[in-house]
Amino acid sequence: MKVSIIKFGGSLTKNLKAQGKFLKEIAQLSKTQKIILIHGGGPEINYFLEKFEVQSKFVNGLRQTDKDSIGIVELALSGKVNKSLTGQLIKEGAKAVGISGKDGLSVICKRVKSLGLVGEPIRVNQKLIENLMSFGFLPVISPISIDKDGNTLNVNADSFASAIAAAFKAERLVFLTDVSGVLDKNKKLIKQIRLGDIEALIKDGTITGGMLPKIKSCAECIKKGIKEVWIADGISGIKNLKGTAIVK
Repeated sequence: MKVSIIKFGGSLTKNLKAQGKFLKEIAQLSKTQKIILIHGGGPEINYFLEKFEVQSKFVNGLRQTDKDSIGIVELALSGKVNKSLTGQLIKEGAKAVGISGKDGLSVICKRVKSLGLVGEPIRVNQKLIENLMSFGFLPVISPISIDKDGNTLNVNADSFASAIAAAFKAERLVFLTDVSGVLDKNKKLIKQIRLGDIEALIKDGTITGGMLPKIKSCAECIKKGIKEVWIADGISGIKNLKGTAIVK
């Protein structure tokens, strides 16, 4: 089964124009291609945590999730963002179904203890997602998952998308973001990066900050057999990708 995995960055949920264009294009593409849509939702998580007066805590830039906040995080991701995207896709004519990594035990994780109720994917059970696609549905997946004991865990959406892509041996994995792609030192777009060049780009300071974990995740995906991984400009949409392609 040829599948494309598309991760819609949480930052783009605040750009309603870009979101509307993207969802319209995804709905059209889903009629002729097998697509799995995975989403984040950082802004919505922040909104609900503030509304319920729960303090956000971060460890080395990563959100810590405790017993007071996991239900709120699940409400934001699996409730608000997931059902909103699913509903809009249905309006555009797609046969969209909103689920999370918990459903059908689709993604089992191990806990990252330093971050509390946060998980790292260790196993993907493809059955539910495969069945949905075989009947023509477009799976829209929230990264909320569980551990082997059934505890609900918050999972980084990039790691989640990478695990799904590796399990399905996806032809293409696209990280749609609010940036144009990977930039060189002159702030110009690098259109293609080969796997063997990544280490040098990190060492010379071209790839830094928040782009580092994303690039490393892309590299792991290429090593696992995914043909191409994109860090793409979400504002430009999905039909005519603009951004940086990471290839072998």
